[in-house]
Amino acid sequence: MIHSVQIGPVSLPPGLVLAALVLTIALLVGNWLGRKAGVEVESRIYRGLFISAICARLGFVLQYHEAYSSTPWSVLDFRDGGWSPWAGLLAAWLYAATVVLRFPTIRKPLLSGLTAASAIWIVGTVVLALPSRERQFLPDFNTLSIKGDHIALQSYVGKPTVVNLWATWCPPCRREMPVFERAQNEHLDINIVFLNQGEAPAKIQQFLAGSKLSLRNVLIDTQGEVARSMGQKGLPTTLFFNAAGRLVDVRVGEFSYPTLNQRIDALRLGHEAGGKT
Repeated sequence: MIHSVQIGPVSLPPGLVLAALVLTIALLVGNWLGRKAGVEVESRIYRGLFISAICARLGFVLQYHEAYSSTPWSVLDFRDGGWSPWAGLLAAWLYAATVVLRFPTIRKPLLSGLTAASAIWIVGTVVLALPSRERQFLPDFNTLSIKGDHIALQSYVGKPTVVNLWATWCPPCRREMPVFERAQNEHLDINIVFLNQGEAPAKIQQFLAGSKLSLRNVLIDTQGEVARSMGQKGLPTTLFFNAAGRLVDVRVGEFSYPTLNQRIDALRLGHEAGGKT
């Protein structure tokens, strides 16, 4: 599974890169055939993309409506990565069908662009979901607790484990902390570990007290060894490990509670289905 795409110093979610590729393909194919036919389709491709994105978001919100009920304004925070791709794809095709019924002259360029984009999206989704040849596991490093105790990360093997890489100077890290606090209190069968990136214990404790956060498993990676060993450069980054300690998912960027819930549900489902190796 591809967890992130590195472009220079920037680490991007693979889904975002795939979405950009899909849009590019739709525009290239649609515009090329549109010019040959003497019709304009670009505006309708953009309109279809907008409708598709809205429906993909609504599909996800409906699926996790209970999680959104406590913070309904977070429905508008698209940064959390909560989308239902199949709902978006269906909406795109329904929109295209209504357009070509009204304007038959754009049938070929519009449907060809959408077909090419859909094919790229389906193939890309399958490729991104393929298991990585190189298996990564919970690193065998010792960390420090904010009380100064040495804690081995391997001590969390045996239960599904979520490791959040964060720092107090990182705004999205700070924003998502209440989300992780809630998850830690509600998902007691999952280890949720907060691995600070090299800050002093006093500074971390000051932040937690000032934010009125009560977190368990707050550790410090004094040299940033874990992030380096996992190939992660951006913050916040969240790593998901199964009960055997194998890395099964990564999220680069901020979570809302519904999107974190989605990833935890998938982690638990894999564990209950016997995916322990």
